[in-house]
Amino acid sequence: MSSITKTIRLSGKADGSIEDAVRTVLARAAATIQDIHSFRIVEVGGEVDSSGAPTLFTVTVDITFGIMDPAVHG
Repeated sequence: MSSITKTIRLSGKADGSIEDAVRTVLARAAATIQDIHSFRIVEVGGEVDSSGAPTLFTVTVDITFGIMDPAVHG
C-alpha cells in the first residue's frame, strides 16, 4: 500500500519565541488538518524595539500531512 502526503506553507507569529510561533502555526493547522506528519521551518524573522530587543517572532513553516484514501474514507 502506498501513501500520499501533501505539504503546505503557513506563516505565523508570537510574542514569546520562535518556538512559540511554530507552536502557534502547528496548533492552528491541527484544528483543520488531520494526520500531520512533520514540519520544516523555512524562514524566521521578527520585529525589534528601539533598544534592539525582539518584540515579535515570525516563522514560515512547511507542514506535511497524509492524504486520506477516498476508498477508505468515502
